[in-house]
Amino acid sequence: MELKNHLHIPSPVSEINTSWSKYHNVRIQLKRDDLIHPLISGNKWRKLSGIFSKFNAEHFDKIVTYGGAYSNHLVATAVVCAIQKIPCKGIVRGEEPKERNALLQLCRLYGMQIEFISRAKYMKTNRLYGVFDRELFIPEGGACHEGTLGCTHILSETNLSNVDQIYVSCGTGTTIAGMHSYLQAQNLKIPLIGIQVLKGSKYIEAELLHRFNIGNCIIYDQFHEGGYAKTNAQLIDFIHDFTVETGILLDPIYTGKMMFAIKQLIEQNAIESGKKILAIHTGGMTGWLGKGEELNYLKKTPHNIKDV
Repeated sequence: MELKNHLHIPSPVSEINTSWSKYHNVRIQLKRDDLIHPLISGNKWRKLSGIFSKFNAEHFDKIVTYGGAYSNHLVATAVVCAIQKIPCKGIVRGEEPKERNALLQLCRLYGMQIEFISRAKYMKTNRLYGVFDRELFIPEGGACHEGTLGCTHILSETNLSNVDQIYVSCGTGTTIAGMHSYLQAQNLKIPLIGIQVLKGSKYIEAELLHRFNIGNCIIYDQFHEGGYAKTNAQLIDFIHDFTVETGILLDPIYTGKMMFAIKQLIEQNAIESGKKILAIHTGGMTGWLGKGEELNYLKKTPHNIKDV
């Protein structure tokens, strides 16, 4: 079966109605890239799609890619390769643990060979990209020029005629760079706003300027909630309340932080009443695997569940 038959593309757009968005009269639409596939998720597929548009099966016999021990990109690559019957290998940063976590077990279930290497060696080899000896090497997270081109399709599927602002979470800058490229090609002047999920003042802003020569995106770097993959009680409670109100689950690493930032910006009047915004759900639901301790923050009982 062809890969496209496994994917829900174009992904839909959901109208978001929460108590805080309605109170402040802000209309929020959410581009549901989380629904593309449960494991080939969101912007991970967008980046891979750009890479596969350049390299087809005639170019290589195997795929090799890179990632950390909790990489959604590794999982997405493993699933794509299983569907297409392509051997694949994941090179994982750091020493091999005594027990592999749930994400690495998923990679194994889908047939990915796993190799652990030192962080020093990883830093030297991760940027390898292209076909060498019939093996396609993909950098960590699909962060490359073709990965950026794949992300242009996020907005090409969406009606932007009634959108005042666009929001997306940022880890490497690849996704927002692709979206910026689309807006520029269409000569659309809609403000594109990134929510940085890593700790570091102006980190994504500098990446966009250095790697992509983009200097006109607005980047908020104060909503990382402690750093990459870090969470706290306030973030988990927000995701809980959002899920109860909307029925849409957010991941705790990317989109959860983005939506929490949007709520705070609305309450601070940085997003004005009457604005119509589009936010991108970039998927990554496997980010919840291994987050059992964080869920202990939850002390509430969902208010829409009744005893039967």
